[in-house]
Amino acid sequence: MSLMQDYEEARDLIGHKKYDAISKYLDIVCPQEKCDRYFEAVNKNVNLPIEKQIYEQRKLEKEMGIVFLSDVLYKIEEWEKFDKWYNEDYLHRKVEIVNMWESSNEDVRANAILYQNNKMVANVVIDFPFGENHSYSERQAKSVAYCNFDKYVSLPKISKCSKLLQEIYDVVCQSDSSMCFIDEENWKDDYSERYTDKDILRLKEEVKKYGLDDVITFDYDDCKIIGYGNVETSFNDDRDMKRGRDYER
Repeated sequence: MSLMQDYEEARDLIGHKKYDAISKYLDIVCPQEKCDRYFEAVNKNVNLPIEKQIYEQRKLEKEMGIVFLSDVLYKIEEWEKFDKWYNEDYLHRKVEIVNMWESSNEDVRANAILYQNNKMVANVVIDFPFGENHSYSERQAKSVAYCNFDKYVSLPKISKCSKLLQEIYDVVCQSDSSMCFIDEENWKDDYSERYTDKDILRLKEEVKKYGLDDVITFDYDDCKIIGYGNVETSFNDDRDMKRGRDYER
């Protein structure tokens, strides 16, 4: 496969809009006049042994801050710099990680506040796998949030849901086990004065509407309703965008 074919494949993989923005990024971090000076300096070393030419070329790249398209595409450090610029400066997005914790689902979760044009647009819980040696970082969480920004912003707003679904969502978010169990006794003692069978019927309709069949179940294992951990990753908590979640899991 030729280099041009590699680039075309990368463009399809990344998405044309984002790939094409790389040229704008390079114009900023490595403008043409800097490249011209770099190549002029490189050409002065053409009579050196090839090993020495490569050494001097790498030295010049570092000293002059030269960044090529291949660097952005194939060096993770340069890609992360571009990705940050693309989201924050080009698309005017921002991600604030409020906190992170290890979930009972054996992954990492983070409460993220998302901004678009300096306006808060989503308060979500994101999940991602551990890194090497069971590690994770805020940088990793932000990268996941930026990659899936549109998906998180388009999550259903919890304020538009029924009060019963909101309560299940809050219990899951606040529970150490990241679950909500409501058996007949719980329902009678804690819910029956506020909710009726009509509320359960509406909840079942919402489960179908939002595709929550795997995260909210009914009449299973002696429980009237069970809410599983991924309930918290299924909604945008727009009730108070400034409210971070005080999780210590």
